[in-house]
Amino acid sequence: MQFTITEKIKNLEIDDIKENLFHYSYDNKSLKALVKNNTSTEDISYISAYSSFKGEIYENIIYELLLEYALSQDEITKFVLKGPYQDKENLFIKSGLLIDSSSQIVYKSAYKDISEFDALFFTKDSVYFVEMSTSKKTASLNKRLVKKCALLKMIFPTLKIKALIVVTAGSVGLRNFPEYATIWTTKDLEDEELIEKIIFAKKVKNDIQTLKAPENKKYIEACKIKYKKFQYFPTLEWILNTSRQNPKFAVDLKFFSSAKLGLFFDIYTKLYIGYINTEEFLELYSEFNLKVKTNRIIVTIEKVNQTELDIVYYVKETNGKLKRVRLEEDNISIKDKELDGFTNAEVRFFMKVLEEKHHLTVENIKHIQKNISLIK
Repeated sequence: MQFTITEKIKNLEIDDIKENLFHYSYDNKSLKALVKNNTSTEDISYISAYSSFKGEIYENIIYELLLEYALSQDEITKFVLKGPYQDKENLFIKSGLLIDSSSQIVYKSAYKDISEFDALFFTKDSVYFVEMSTSKKTASLNKRLVKKCALLKMIFPTLKIKALIVVTAGSVGLRNFPEYATIWTTKDLEDEELIEKIIFAKKVKNDIQTLKAPENKKYIEACKIKYKKFQYFPTLEWILNTSRQNPKFAVDLKFFSSAKLGLFFDIYTKLYIGYINTEEFLELYSEFNLKVKTNRIIVTIEKVNQTELDIVYYVKETNGKLKRVRLEEDNISIKDKELDGFTNAEVRFFMKVLEEKHHLTVENIKHIQKNISLIK
């Protein structure tokens, strides 16, 4: 089923929904300050803030138009409410598919957002996730689809997963999107008067429902959707332990070759397989000089790009910082990881989970590196 864009959406005809846009919450603090300080519109900080803010408005415009579009399409059976339409009684829900504190549709686990969806709707046999962007470059948008699609396959195993991508005229790379994606192109948002009004509009509270969708059984609260729960950390631990069960190999690389594990690589990017101690790691990288907490360097198999897997190490330092270390023949990469990011949470989890049986020797590491291509 291919949904076709209407002229109203293509041309951003919003006269009848313009007032609704003021009911959404916007991150306008930095832009408002720049405008009040008479910052030049040519200043890079202004351009960046304005572009981001404009993208927020565009997303809400498309959502409003889709809300209306859903009623005109018999094939659409359910459309998830968000923003000012969401019933705020559901704010107590802390995990799973829900509306977060910024009124966005997210899948949350362990108090962190795994993925966010600009809109979500269903047909008889499919679930469509919607992504909207005002950026003319679409490579990063395309890349983000992989994780979102994989997650939806996990929580809706009986449905086809499809995407609706809404971008503005002049966007490049549209032919690179996957087959499951339908591409809509609209005109640019050029209503400067509207944008300025929203910049200085009174801030909307996220904990108050201010708009009510028309009475229709298609409209559904996120918390009412039935789906298969995806447990973030227990799944990672299951992968670790299952990969170490083959008596012939320290790590069973063929275990990672199934379609299901392929989805896990798309969701997590990296899968944890054990740890190596500092002395052994020095045999792999003699110039290593970080001060390692608990003398354990965590070992992962990471999807470093769309086609390549590699061994990547995570080092928790005594000062609390986390480093990502990748050893390539002609390049040593050491990067800081965000303290409040998912990787840090994962490493903290595995520091508690890893046991002596998960230890990997230098020989184990070299064997994995040599045979990592077995993972298909």
